[in-house]
Order: sequence, then structure tokens, then C-alpha cells
Amino acid sequence: MIYACATASALAVGAMPAAAQQPPDPPSVAEASVALDHAQEALGVEGAPSEPSGGVESAPDATVALNGLAAALPELRGGERRRARGLLARPTDGAADQFGDGYQAGAPVASVESPHFCVFWVNDPASADAPNLADANGNGRPDYVEAILAIAEFSYSIEVAPGAMGWAPPKPDVGGCGANPGAHADIYLKQLGDKGFFGYESPDPGQGRDRSQYGYVVLDNDYAPSEYGVFLDPLDPAEVTFAHEFNHLLQQNYDSFQDVWMFESTAVWTEEQVYPEINDYINYVPSFASGAKTPITDRKASKGLRIYGSGVWNHWLSSRLGVGVIRRAWEVSDVARPADYSLAAYDRAIRDAGGKGFEREFIRFVAATAEWRAGHGSFPDATAYPDVERDGTLRRGQRKRFELDHTGYRLLKVKSGGRSIELKVDAERGVRAGIALVARDGDELAGSVTEKSKYLPTGGRASVTLSKPGSFERITAVVVNADGRVKGFRNTDWVYAKDNQRFTARLTR
Repeated sequence: MIYACATASALAVGAMPAAAQQPPDPPSVAEASVALDHAQEALGVEGAPSEPSGGVESAPDATVALNGLAAALPELRGGERRRARGLLARPTDGAADQFGDGYQAGAPVASVESPHFCVFWVNDPASADAPNLADANGNGRPDYVEAILAIAEFSYSIEVAPGAMGWAPPKPDVGGCGANPGAHADIYLKQLGDKGFFGYESPDPGQGRDRSQYGYVVLDNDYAPSEYGVFLDPLDPAEVTFAHEFNHLLQQNYDSFQDVWMFESTAVWTEEQVYPEINDYINYVPSFASGAKTPITDRKASKGLRIYGSGVWNHWLSSRLGVGVIRRAWEVSDVARPADYSLAAYDRAIRDAGGKGFEREFIRFVAATAEWRAGHGSFPDATAYPDVERDGTLRRGQRKRFELDHTGYRLLKVKSGGRSIELKVDAERGVRAGIALVARDGDELAGSVTEKSKYLPTGGRASVTLSKPGSFERITAVVVNADGRVKGFRNTDWVYAKDNQRFTARLTR
């Protein structure tokens, strides 16, 4: 999350106030200036790409940076405010654009509407921003524009329509086209590939500190293979990018102040719900698998890529509790305690769906990642996932000491035979933690998995036992700090109450 309120007391995940809380406190002037710097860099002033393609290490993300800038806008003054409004301006805003992210002044702009969207494009073949203007059916609409409208309406049918994901429609805006402009979400086609962008979503400026905001989406004008690489279908990048960015637009209607990792992990998860055959999200799973000790909330991990890989958490959660649990987390985002805090929102949504809260569900998720390639129906395309990183080996009689931050975990290879083994763990008092022994019998892609796990609600000592360890192909010891409690907010992040927690793990019998 870019900005949020500071609070004095420790805040427990899952507690609920009687009514929606007030919007978070505004950022300081210094923080607002940093938000402006990030947005300028993200939109290409420094040449940094936005929603990065798989394997590209880049930051900051344009969608994230623009959302942060919109929140910071009221605190900027003079030239900084003018630059901010220029960055947040729509491509059609002409003189307001100062940084080359709008259409060229005087360019002829056309638009066309569908039931839920309005698409704008430059209708001049000489312009670098123009899409291919070929019109095979002669209806006055370029074929590419019609393809984008079809993609948008299909995404709407999955993400918004009742019976599918069921999200609320985008908040009506003040622009658009047709007889009822505010009824359409606006899409702008523009040359983005030369900056490395796939697309971005931005709130409109001037909405103040409202949690619920409206905005617009910008897509590339052709997704040329020379700029985006070869996909099985040339429209694949347009499809998966729109599904992702449109979900950001829907998120804006619920809570513009939610944590950055929840923004991105939800949008990446949505890609698979709308276009399960494209699987672009798999490019980010290695960034999750290589950083088990890193908190899932860390927006900077793996140079900003791990938040995309953490979409696997939403895959796990929705497979167990239904796709509605992710939407529910957004619905309760402003009334969870603390408001705008991702783990509190997930905790409430999990309990509403009949689960036992964030910590217990996260422990189950962590244990599942130890062998997620072997028959776990909770992870789509799991056979294409990399193994989650192991951090050393635990042998019989051996003792390992280490520290874990909130939602960090450690997987240890287990080397032992005999009739049974016992994993004993001492966790620092007061931390909500979990332990497990996860054993795979058979092939890494199709074997059966046995799991013995335990929840430690207040830390302390606990153990789990596994019989006949020699009969398994692989055994993994799992230790997780599942504690999501925070004690306020400082600068640009939450202050976590249970970081640097001490653990000791040993193997006996």
C-alpha cells in the first residue's frame, strides 16, 4: 500500500468495527513528492516499464505508481501539482499532458461504444499511436478496435456478471462517449511497446481521499511481436493485459488505499479466471518460489515481481473457498480492522466463507506449496511451477535456529529413516505460527502427498510425527510465521507486530 493511516495501538487481524472507518490520513508533503517521482519514472520519463512481462525485473509499476500519485495529489502544490495532473491526465486531455503519455496535439481521435465500454483511438495512419485501421467488414470500425471491444466485453462477462466472479461494475466516471457517457468504462489505445508497457490503469485526478474512485485503462495500439514477443495468438497479450487492468479498475471502486501486493496478486489471479489458456502468470511464479522467507506483503521483493507471483495465494484460497472469497476480501476492505490492510481483509473474507481465519489458512497454503506440483488441484497449471526453495537440510538429532518475519516460512529437506520421525519446534512466545511434515510418495508431478501439521496460536513448543519416513520419495519440514498482526503505519508501510520471531527446529526419534 502506498499510503495509509498511522495508529498507536496494536491491531489484531480479523476484528471488526461497527461501521466503515474513515479514509486514511494523507501522506506528508515529502511522501507526496516521492509518489510524484515514482510516477514520472513509471510513465517513461526514466524509461521504466509498467506491468512487467515475465522475467523482466522492473519497478515501479505504472498502475501502482499512478494510484499512489492520485492519493498524493491533494498534498502537492505549484509545479509539482501541475506535473502530477499531467501524469494522471487521460491521453485525450491535450494540453494537460506534459510527459508524452497523451495523444499528440491535434491528432484526430475517434471513439466507439459497446454495452459497457468506450474505446478511443487516433484515427490517422501516420500517427505512431494509431492502431491498424484496416476495416474488413466496412462498418467504419477498425478490426483491431472491434477485437478490443470484444475482449473487454468478455472480461466483463467473467469479472462482473452475476454467476461468475460477480464483482461490482466500475464506478461511473465523468467522461466517455455515447448518449450516457458515465455508463461506460473508458479504454485508450496508444503506442506503449517502445516504453516496455503492456498497459496500465489510472484513477482520474481530483477525487480527493475517497476510497471508491473511477478511472480508465490504457492498452497498446497493436501488441506488435517485435515489441512484445511471440504469443500463440497475437491478441493473447491484449486479452490477459485487459483482464488484469480491468480488475484494477474494479478494485478502485472498492478501496483505492488497499495494499499494493493485494492489488497485484488479485489482478494476476484474475487473468487465469478470464483466460485460463494463456497462463502468462506462470512467468511470475518463480519470483514467489525463490523467496519463501520473504513476507507475502513485501511489495519490493524480487525487484517488485514477487507480488505478481503471490497470485498463487489467491488460487489456493479460491479453490478451497470459492472465487467469491477474493471479491469478499475487497468488499470488506474498508471495514476490516485496520481498514485498508490486506491480511485483515482476507481474514474477514475467509471467516465469512466458513474458514478459520487468515493464519490457519495461510499455514495450510504454505504446507501445500512444499509439494504443489504433485497432484494439488488447488493450483492451476501446477506441473509448470518450479519447486519452492528449500533452505537447508534437517537431520535426525540436528537443531536449527533461525528468525522469520510475518508470513515468512522455511522449508527444510528432511534426511531420516527408521520407524518414525518427529519434528519439534520451539516458537517465540506469543507468535501465531505453524509447523508441518510434508511427505511425497512417488513422482514429483503425480505422487501422493501426506501432511502432518499443527497450529501454534500463541507460539511455544509443538511437534508433529510421521510414520515410516523411509517409504517416501521426499520429506519436507515446514515452519511458518503466520502472524499478520500490525501495530500501526509508518511512512509507506505497516509496522508488523511479529517480525524477527525466533524459532528452533529439531528432528527426533
